[in-house]
Amino acid sequence: LLSDTPPVPPRRRERKRHTPPRPVSNGLPPTPKVHMGACFSKVFNGCPLRIHCTASWIHPDTRDQHILIGAEEGIYNLNLNELHETAIDQLYPRRTIWLYVIKDVLMSLSGKTPQLYRHDLLALQSKQSHRFTMHMNRIPERLVPRKFALTTKVPDTKGCSRCCVGRNPYNGYKYLCGAMLTGIFLMQWYDPLNKFMLLKHIECSIAQPPSVFEMVITPELEYPMVCVSVKQAYDKNRLKLDLINMNSGASWFHSDELEDMDGQATVVPRRENLQIINVTQLEKDAILVCYSSVVRIVTLQGRLKTNRKQISELHFDFPVESIVCLPDSVLAFHKHGVQGRSLKNGEVTQEIVDKSRSYRLLGSDKVVMLESHPLIKLGGTLTNDDGADLYILAGHEASY
Repeated sequence: LLSDTPPVPPRRRERKRHTPPRPVSNGLPPTPKVHMGACFSKVFNGCPLRIHCTASWIHPDTRDQHILIGAEEGIYNLNLNELHETAIDQLYPRRTIWLYVIKDVLMSLSGKTPQLYRHDLLALQSKQSHRFTMHMNRIPERLVPRKFALTTKVPDTKGCSRCCVGRNPYNGYKYLCGAMLTGIFLMQWYDPLNKFMLLKHIECSIAQPPSVFEMVITPELEYPMVCVSVKQAYDKNRLKLDLINMNSGASWFHSDELEDMDGQATVVPRRENLQIINVTQLEKDAILVCYSSVVRIVTLQGRLKTNRKQISELHFDFPVESIVCLPDSVLAFHKHGVQGRSLKNGEVTQEIVDKSRSYRLLGSDKVVMLESHPLIKLGGTLTNDDGADLYILAGHEASY
């Protein structure tokens, strides 16, 4: 070898040995994960925003934990490590109904007529781009060259009403699906360009917006299927999942009204539409469906999943407004709080009830975020005029 040949860089594992561990994030202090240890921790008082959704993001340099808020008034940022400043900063001024964070990129459904947008979080956070001089910084956003823009529209997504994102554990790829009037588009995350790239558009007719829009991933299919509706089957012990196969464009909700019947009926009964609250894939053939006050775990065919280690049905004694799935339990949110139940035996694992306030789940992307309003003021009058208090649910991550 020549004497001026640069040394061979160390292998990754050797280099990693000398790297000090980074803190997970800077924000709220950790809460002990104990049985019945859940609590609401207030992070903002009197927020005037009309919030639709939230997402969480950890700044790669400061390691500060941020809550990103999608609201009628735009996209806002709350730094959990700077709560003493009691400030929420606007990142983007358009109405936003959906958020998703991937590798310092924020995807959103924004605008009066929703469209998919891509936002550079680091650049938005710093409020300036070091690619420009000060003079260049004064150029209106719409005139900035596309490759330098902090926020860009994703082409051909105007009118998108719902989005969902999922990772295929069998090939490692991350996919994004969006519901349009003309059908469903499928995108895949592409690391070299740090963006989602369009793969295909499947033409189909679905409700707008669809009552359900969640991915279902199976080992034998490269691309996901999308669940767009769940109905009660004629057999009361079974549900009917309406699935669209993004691999072929075929739908699994063809006209099969007679398949569950004995062939002797002269009148075909209508299927009962359910007010679906949540659909979440737990395993390759285990789909959690929540409606009314019931949680069912079913197969792709809608039959109750039999598993010795996990129950297949949960019943709550209140109307469930939203749920969050944990590895071993389900958190069911109602108007006055939350109740957690074990998926192993159905026992109550967490419970918070506050009849003096109303609560609403805003998002559960790594951080469970809620808003709360007092129901009655000291004067005895109903009020919602003082804005919402924002809370984080802590201490709920494990049942024991």
